[in-house]
Amino acid sequence: MRMLVDFHNNQTHLDKKLNLVTYKLGHLTSKVTTEVLEKGTKPPKTIMQINQKQKSKIHYDKKAESEFFVDNSALAGFTGERILYMSVRELIENSLDSCEINHILPVIHLKLKILDSLNDLWTISCKDNGIGIPSEKVPVAVCSFLTSGKYVEKQQRGLFGVGLKMIAAFSTKDTDHPLRVWSKSEDESECYFDLRTDIGTNKPITLLKKNVKNDESQIEGESGFKVEAILRAKLSPVTKNKIYDYISQSSIVNPYSIIIFETDEGKVTFKRRTEIMPNPSREVLPHPSDMDLKTLKKAISNFMNQKTTLQGILAGSFQKMSTDKAKDIINRAGLQVKPADKYDEHELIKIVNICKHTKFQSPNTDHLSPIGEKIFTVGMTSEYSIIQNKEATNSGSQTHLTTKVLKPSLTAYSSRICVVNNRPTVVECGIAYGGDIPSFKLYRFANKIPLLYDEGSDVAREVISEVGINKMGISKKEVKEQFSNVETKSDRTVEYLPIHIFFHICSTKIPYKTAGKESIASEGDLKKYMKSCLSDLYRKVSAQIRKELKIKEDENKLRLYKHYIPFIVDAISDSIKIDSKKLSKAFQDLAEKYVSGELTNITKQIFQDSKDKGKVNVVDSKKNILNNGKGNEIILSKFDTRTNISKQGSNVKLAKINNPRKSQKKG
Repeated sequence: MRMLVDFHNNQTHLDKKLNLVTYKLGHLTSKVTTEVLEKGTKPPKTIMQINQKQKSKIHYDKKAESEFFVDNSALAGFTGERILYMSVRELIENSLDSCEINHILPVIHLKLKILDSLNDLWTISCKDNGIGIPSEKVPVAVCSFLTSGKYVEKQQRGLFGVGLKMIAAFSTKDTDHPLRVWSKSEDESECYFDLRTDIGTNKPITLLKKNVKNDESQIEGESGFKVEAILRAKLSPVTKNKIYDYISQSSIVNPYSIIIFETDEGKVTFKRRTEIMPNPSREVLPHPSDMDLKTLKKAISNFMNQKTTLQGILAGSFQKMSTDKAKDIINRAGLQVKPADKYDEHELIKIVNICKHTKFQSPNTDHLSPIGEKIFTVGMTSEYSIIQNKEATNSGSQTHLTTKVLKPSLTAYSSRICVVNNRPTVVECGIAYGGDIPSFKLYRFANKIPLLYDEGSDVAREVISEVGINKMGISKKEVKEQFSNVETKSDRTVEYLPIHIFFHICSTKIPYKTAGKESIASEGDLKKYMKSCLSDLYRKVSAQIRKELKIKEDENKLRLYKHYIPFIVDAISDSIKIDSKKLSKAFQDLAEKYVSGELTNITKQIFQDSKDKGKVNVVDSKKNILNNGKGNEIILSKFDTRTNISKQGSNVKLAKINNPRKSQKKG
């Protein structure tokens, strides 16, 4: 106790000394500061004062388009492990668009090979037989962001026109290898370029340009385009499977194309299954219901060099806008007649507001390019998929790629035309059932592009959940009983069926949920028309699916009967001497006929009816036939292996034994 008191006293004494030193130090600092101020010297700045001064200054810098997209690569989907997947996707989309513009049957050769596994460097190249790019436009078209031929009101696969630019920018950012380009158009010979992107200025850097000699040519046809890039990226098994799925599904909605895919694991070819191509999409005028101030001012600027009135500009720049309709809108806005370029924004916004509240005819749909029933059916009836086969070698297991074609037993197609956000939209839906299809799968496409990510948030998944399987005329119980061995995490009945459901949406502007173009939002009446298509298909395939379920149920019954037939035959053999093999075969034939429906009321043919309980079956000893009195005779001789003595023994009639207890009367 005494030691604790001493320790406490010593600690108090130290605290007092520390406070005294702190006080003297503060007094000394104050004195020095006073002397400095008296001599006219500026006081030292505190940290808080410095930070406050720095925060008051904001520097405004301009960032180049290429630098912006590289820094925000998620806008174009180039994130993490998706870099190679997005590169494959963008290259295939560009090749298909280039071919379909001039109605050329596409032939695409895609390569993806490892260059340096230690540094995660990959070589990716794509060659097509499209229209090519004029040589003077190649550097800008390949390397300069926001420079594209896709910025028009037209159905097309691309959205921003930055896919190939992202590949060029990432190649420049992560490697010292140039982007190699070969281009050949109908009017020019083949040219070769070595290109890089100046990310800070969004300008192309042309390292080399030359005309290609015939012996060095990379493009065989009259026109075409080839690009080869080195990218730094990681390829996980999940991403690799997504790349394989993307190429496989591209062949479903583009069965008129030949796609050759080559990797370190092998080379696979997706053959052309039809030469029918959809009509190419065309540019279309905007709909007046979707008019805004920017669109109207742009329309006026297009007629700047022509002496055209506002009435003529409205009629010539927007669809479903007649001259009389345009005149009526201008009168309702209360505007005076003068040259179109003399109207200010306050006057033009009145035109926009009136158009928003005016009812126009539905927009045109003939400019769209849906897949169509014939082409879609060809794709559904021959679904290509890439299979990875592992083979054992001396150095270990090696993967080899092959293709597998799934052929369903039934397909159906349905389509609807609707308007979403004042833009015409075509909804196409298909179903492939049975055959080689092992389980349920949902396929989603937008403007002929497969969508593989974010399925759970897509409107197609909502449609599958909300359209009940009762449209087929079958119950959940029937499906789950017949397909109880199917492994699925979902409780939705349709996912127990061996069925593939396809949705394709085509429009001049797809309502994507994100900039990555992987899922579609439920806007306007889109979901309503998708549900209508799926319900229609369910009704179309219902008869076949019910038939399939009946066959499967009969197979299960027959399997059950055949399981118990040996026990029945053994029981009969224990009672009488009979040829068990023949009897077993007869029972099996009988079961098959009964299950197939060839034999009905089998119990009435073998056993007596409840009305005939008093009648005795008569055995004709000469014919060895069992007759139940209703004309139904069962021949037993071919099964009966008894000797004549045992047969005669069965004809012995036993005397009737009277039961004395029954004859006695109750006392």
